[in-house]
Amino acid sequence: MREFEFMELPMYDTLLSLPLFQGMNQADFNSLLQKIRLDFIRYESGSTIISTGDRCKSLAFLINGTVESSRDGMNGRFTFKETIEAPYLIEPYSMFGRAGQYQRTYTAATTCGFLMVDKQYIYTELGKYNICRMNLLNILSGRVQQLDSHIWSIDGMNLRERIIRFTKGLSDIQTGQKQLIIKMNDLATLMDATRLNVSRELNALEADGLISLRRKEIVIPALENLV
Repeated sequence: MREFEFMELPMYDTLLSLPLFQGMNQADFNSLLQKIRLDFIRYESGSTIISTGDRCKSLAFLINGTVESSRDGMNGRFTFKETIEAPYLIEPYSMFGRAGQYQRTYTAATTCGFLMVDKQYIYTELGKYNICRMNLLNILSGRVQQLDSHIWSIDGMNLRERIIRFTKGLSDIQTGQKQLIIKMNDLATLMDATRLNVSRELNALEADGLISLRRKEIVIPALENLV
């Protein structure tokens, strides 16, 4: 990996499209750029960008390319993966709180570019701009509301709905491709259902063109279609 030359990027179109800076006017943005350090880093395809458990010391903006995130559950008995397209802010919710660690591992699926902003600038500079504060609050609040809706909407669901809700609950992004690597018995346990019924429902979802089944793996081409 290496630092980008600053002028390689269409500065305003790219940076102002990032979630933390959306809505900033050009004068404020120019002023902000003069006060904070921006590290532009390129990662080649296959490179590990962030690992689970790493300290979250910077705002990590994916500004171009594609990244795959992954996380293990049930003490390694299943793995969930999703594809992330630029622009995207990686786990801003992991920057605060007791742990302060990334919850997922991120690997470059293609050559991709990142903008890193040290955490200290949130307090010294970004916090001075109302639009940045509101954008950050909206990002964090959206995450909390998403998780809350998944927890409280399970009651009364049939098996298909529970499988879909489980998959959406694992997803940071509610669109795009997802992969769930899991044994059928373990999924049945999580769904509080028999292995046979889970197998039937998964095959029905595949027949509807919503998922693709492989050995110990469920591939969801487009999560937004699972409604």
